[in-house]
Parts: sequence; structure tokens; C-alpha cells
Amino acid sequence: MSVEQATPWEGAILLIFCALMALGGLGILVWAAVAGILLSLDGMLLAAVCLLAVLLFGGNVVWAFHTGEAQMIAKALFKSSGSQKEQA
Repeated sequence: MSVEQATPWEGAILLIFCALMALGGLGILVWAAVAGILLSLDGMLLAAVCLLAVLLFGGNVVWAFHTGEAQMIAKALFKSSGSQKEQA
């Protein structure tokens, strides 16, 4: 069984997707607070789901920056785009 390493583009797309999902969860939570539905039972369930999404997806982004994975992805992407410019 072999373990494949993700390409820098796959890592970048994953981080962007996770960041968008976390921001979307925060946006829905803010919208629910502004609309005044957080104090209902449906609003509390919506808040719990949004906070869970922010925790899961945002935690992935924070962990990538904490471990340096995001910086390695950025360096690999800029190095590959720089080598393509030199070849042209």
C-alpha cells in the first residue's frame, strides 16, 4: 500500500475550501444574530451547526498555518510558477 503526497495545488484548493466554509459558517451565524432568530430553538440549532462547521473547517486552516503546511504550499506554488516563467 503506497501513500501518495498531495500536490501543492491540491493543498491550496483544500485550504481555500476550508477557509470559505469557515467564513460561510461565521456569515450565517452573524446573519442569524442580525435577523434575531438565535433565541428560538431553530436558531440555537443553526448556531450549533454553524459553530461546528467553523470549528472543523477553521481548525484545519489554523492547523495548516501552525504547522507551516500553508507556507510550504505557498513556497511550492511560487517556485513552480517561477520555473514556468523562466522556461517560457
